Amino acid sequence: MGSFYKILEHVSDAYVEVEGGSLEECFSKAGLAVVDIMVDLESISPLSSVDVRVEGFDLYSLLYNFLEDVLVRVTSGEFLPCRIDVKISGSNDGFLLYARYSGESFVPGKHRAKVEVKAVTYHLMEIVEKEGGCVIRFLLDL
Repeated sequence: MGSFYKILEHVSDAYVEVEGGSLEECFSKAGLAVVDIMVDLESISPLSSVDVRVEGFDLYSLLYNFLEDVLVRVTSGEFLPCRIDVKISGSNDGFLLYARYSGESFVPGKHRAKVEVKAVTYHLMEIVEKEGGCVIRFLLDL
């Protein structure tokens, strides 16, 4: 388990908690936690990058859609990020997330699958913004 996230107690799924100095840092750590739960993050090299745009009508849907994007890319082997830089903007029309994923495609023999994540869920999802940072908790269906 990475030192930048915690796995909280849950009966059968991965209940993840990340903390950061900003909402953007928390989103970045949440995305990397999904990667690290599925594949050894330290085995991934930043050989290329992918720019991503994600929308949400609120912060919860933005987080869900972002984590779903990470999950689909990792599950397909299309792209394994080892670094995620996030910028979030919001308005009355909703929220936009722009991210740059740095990493590489799945390479058999180099990247070992750890746990299969079936889905991101809204169940138990929390985004707590506080002075000096934020905390995000979310549940991954294993």
